[in-house]
Amino acid sequence: MISVVTILLAAGTFEVDRIHFNGLHRVSYDEAHEAAGIRTGDFMGTLDTGQAERSLEELPWVADARVQRRWPASVEVDIVERTGAAIALAAPDSWVLIDIEGRVLTSPLAVVPEHPRLSGIAAAPGPGGFLASDASALLAALSAADGQPEYVIAAIWRDRRGDIRARVRQQPGNLVLEVTLGDESAIGAKTAAIAAVIGEMTSSDAILDVSVPHLPVLRPSG
Repeated sequence: MISVVTILLAAGTFEVDRIHFNGLHRVSYDEAHEAAGIRTGDFMGTLDTGQAERSLEELPWVADARVQRRWPASVEVDIVERTGAAIALAAPDSWVLIDIEGRVLTSPLAVVPEHPRLSGIAAAPGPGGFLASDASALLAALSAADGQPEYVIAAIWRDRRGDIRARVRQQPGNLVLEVTLGDESAIGAKTAAIAAVIGEMTSSDAILDVSVPHLPVLRPSG
């Protein structure tokens, strides 16, 4: 006896005739469609959804991809895109957008957006690559400061000794202050120490040293 499944296969059913992409904003449909590698007419039963997901996640802006069959003939692709968090130097005076994990999202930018600037670290690679390990503590500081309503980080860098320094802007207000965070230890405690002090400051003539976070010190600038 010929089964119903056999008849359906012989009739050409279970072939992809619709591909739906959800969550595309910075990634174009054409980019996503090409990366997924799924075409109309492909047999639903042999689609390699895992490979499609991995290929999509190689796109610089894609943080997560889920590819699911919707029987009998549709494929649903859900995309979670990354969010620009900072800019980093790829070459002198050449800035690229990165996310909070240090993934490079763009080629060098013609117009540099208002994001925290990372410098004093290894040059950023091409789109889709990640910043080198010397950026990890800087990114951790940005992430920790994101939860502090008292200030925002305008720039963060490693100085010639490798210590971490930052320029922060009081919120609300326009006071801009230079901060020394020192080494890579206790980054969360150091960003909290900035929050504890900066709200009371009315002048930016001094440098705030939080390298020992439980003993913040104001030092003369210069």
